[in-house]
Amino acid sequence: MAPSTDWDEIKRLAADFQKAQLSTSAQRLSERNCIEIVSKLIELKLIDVIFTTDGKEYLTPQQLIREIRDELYVRGGRVNTVDLAKELNVDLNQINVNVAEIIKGKEVQLVSGYLIAHYYLEKIAREINEKLQLQGQITVGDLTLQYDLPADLLQHGVLERYIGKIISAKQDPSDPRIFYTEEFIMRTKAKIRGALMGLLKPTPISLIISHCNIAERLFMYLFDQLNAPGVLTGRQSGAQYVPSCYTKSQNEWVINFYKQNNYLEYDALTRLGISDPKGYVRRVLSNEDMEFLSSCVIGSQIKQQLETALEECMSSKSYLDVVSLLPSVLSDEDIDNVLETLLKKNARSTILFDKTVFSNSFIENLKQACMPIAQQNAESVVKSGKYQQFYLEKQLLRSDSQQHGHVDHKAERREERRKKASSGKGGGGTQGRETKTKAVKKHQRSKQTAHDSDSDDASNATKKTQSNLEIVSVEDIENCIKQQLENEGLDDLLTQIAEYLQGHLNQTALTIAKELAEKLLQDANQNRKQTHSSAQDRINVLVNDIKLYEKGIKLFPNDQQPQFIKYLLKSFGGDILSEFCKYAANQCNLSVQVDILSVEQRNKIINDLSEEYMKPLRALNVTLSDQTMEPFYQAVDVCLSECGMILKKIDKKKDKLLVQNHREKLIYELESCEEPALVLHLVVLALFTILNQNMLHASGRQVPIIITYLKTHLKEEHFEKLQKYHELVTKYLTAQDDEKGNIEEKLKEDMSFLKNLVIEVKKY
Repeated sequence: MAPSTDWDEIKRLAADFQKAQLSTSAQRLSERNCIEIVSKLIELKLIDVIFTTDGKEYLTPQQLIREIRDELYVRGGRVNTVDLAKELNVDLNQINVNVAEIIKGKEVQLVSGYLIAHYYLEKIAREINEKLQLQGQITVGDLTLQYDLPADLLQHGVLERYIGKIISAKQDPSDPRIFYTEEFIMRTKAKIRGALMGLLKPTPISLIISHCNIAERLFMYLFDQLNAPGVLTGRQSGAQYVPSCYTKSQNEWVINFYKQNNYLEYDALTRLGISDPKGYVRRVLSNEDMEFLSSCVIGSQIKQQLETALEECMSSKSYLDVVSLLPSVLSDEDIDNVLETLLKKNARSTILFDKTVFSNSFIENLKQACMPIAQQNAESVVKSGKYQQFYLEKQLLRSDSQQHGHVDHKAERREERRKKASSGKGGGGTQGRETKTKAVKKHQRSKQTAHDSDSDDASNATKKTQSNLEIVSVEDIENCIKQQLENEGLDDLLTQIAEYLQGHLNQTALTIAKELAEKLLQDANQNRKQTHSSAQDRINVLVNDIKLYEKGIKLFPNDQQPQFIKYLLKSFGGDILSEFCKYAANQCNLSVQVDILSVEQRNKIINDLSEEYMKPLRALNVTLSDQTMEPFYQAVDVCLSECGMILKKIDKKKDKLLVQNHREKLIYELESCEEPALVLHLVVLALFTILNQNMLHASGRQVPIIITYLKTHLKEEHFEKLQKYHELVTKYLTAQDDEKGNIEEKLKEDMSFLKNLVIEVKKY
């Protein structure tokens, strides 16, 4: 019964409170009393009220909820809780506590501090629908900015909830945050269709989208529904739209170009807008027999043309310029690939230089054209001794690996030679002794025969030099085939072909040189005895002449003889040394190109000889500058001994005949001579020979000495004429040019007398 009693008590108090309010001020409770009463009731938990923010009023929770709903309605279904607290003069915490009671139902919801009623969302839906009908499309993002509401609420709580009911639109399947009207979709399709129908060439999608002023996503969505007269190259932003008419004309161009030219260039296809040229060609020309290269694709017709041209090249023994038969667009790599395939079956019958194929017959003809130069060069190297030197060094290197020691057989051979030379009746010398022994030996043919085993580097360098003896050079071959290649327009391949031929021709020349050297060696062996005999005869003649001249020299006073001897050794002694040099060079396989050797040539030959010849010939060379004959004769004896030669016995009858022949030779030369100085020289020598029956060998400087000698042997008038002519010759040789004329006339006048003088002296 207690609860009922309390409630009755409350009613009674309420009635009293109302009565007191309606009564006059004399009967009302004071404000303080009211506050105390309410406080007491609250303390007793008999009532539940809410203070306003100023504390002057009280509200029950039910009243607060009612006022919140009323305020929400007044504000159109959307109100901020902060604004509610200010408007109702209630603490925000109390508002939030009671809002929780309000939103328990589905009609009101709290979103971001706002109380939103369902009828407010319906109002937004109607506004959105009106906007959609005007714009044709709308996005959740735009609505979020417009209504200051969360995107999820607008999309799920408004658009998707009322679509088909309040909102007449379609949601974009690719982007659920975008909505369109049917009219907008139809209008956009028509715009896209019109733009695509007007295109005749590939066009970027971005340009079409920009022109139609639509979103890329919408374009992609609607394009699949249009059945457009063309295709897209992709779905990316950089893709293009390719009209069917362009694709058709593109295919026709490709097919026609291939039929006409039998090749297709990848770059040309790329310029047509074909991103995958190889795949495109395989798709469009699937029935064609093609070869795909790095820069283009060629057909079977080109390959057949190349094969036919190659067969003709081989049959005609000619050459084929492959580049002229191939499309100009082919790269060097492609041409090499084509050539590799083409020559795979004909590798043995053809040779490739750069991009030109030569038949073996054509190259062989060039080789034959160079054979004369190979023959000529081979003969030259054999003649100069270079090949023999090369062959000898090669043999030495070969034996180097088998024999490390060096046995010097030269000393033994020299000793054996001396024994043979002294085993006859006597040795060689100035007394003309004879012997039955003839020493003809085989000598080492090179000055350097010792092995160079001290340096591996030097040996390796020598091996390299020997293994690469170049007889025919590339330059020789170029000079030989240049004209022929220039006539064919192949001068750009001159060096390549010459380098190729050089190896073959050089090997051929080496073979020829080997045969020539062997033949030369055989001939040398056969002719060596003849060479020995002829050299011995020539040396005997020269030595005998020197002895005859020496007899004439001994008729002069002793103080005048040295200058005659010196000139005699310089001339005839030098000739004897030359004969020894040529014989020794022949024995050592050294080439001598001339018959008459100069001093420099003699010295060079002596330095190149082997030791057995070098030493005696050097000693003989030294005696040529002496002023006595004995050292010369001794050196000649040594040289004769080393060369296995002898001096024949002197025949006085032959000597007399030699003097007569010499005299007649001088007279004969005198008859045809018109040079005053030379006429005087010949006259003096002829007079000496006639008067003394001895030969004399003298230079022009020694003419005055001979004239002085002849004074006692000639008539006085003859001597005076001779002396006067000599003075005129001397004056003529030392006179100025303007004075020579008169002297020369006088000499010519007296020349006939001088010549007749020889005939007159000969008579007596």
